[in-house]
Amino acid sequence: MARSRAASAAEIKAWPEFEAGSGYTVDLASRDGSERVSVRFIPGTADEFPYVSVSAAILGGPLFDRVLGRVTAALAAHSDNLQVRRLS
Repeated sequence: MARSRAASAAEIKAWPEFEAGSGYTVDLASRDGSERVSVRFIPGTADEFPYVSVSAAILGGPLFDRVLGRVTAALAAHSDNLQVRRLS
């Protein structure tokens, strides 16, 4: 997982919407500030596998869709056990 975290962070840092972060702790905002997206790595527990959370107040916004797609592609490139779930 560390390799995919580094690859994804490097790609997202190059985006003009990047505000702050490293690894899978990244904050992004649209240029007009109307859309904000957060990416977080959530460590596993005894009852749950570790996972990456991509969240935004506006689900389905263009920035959210781009970030979710990039993170999913980075994880899929280095894993044979990738699940995408909507958590509410």
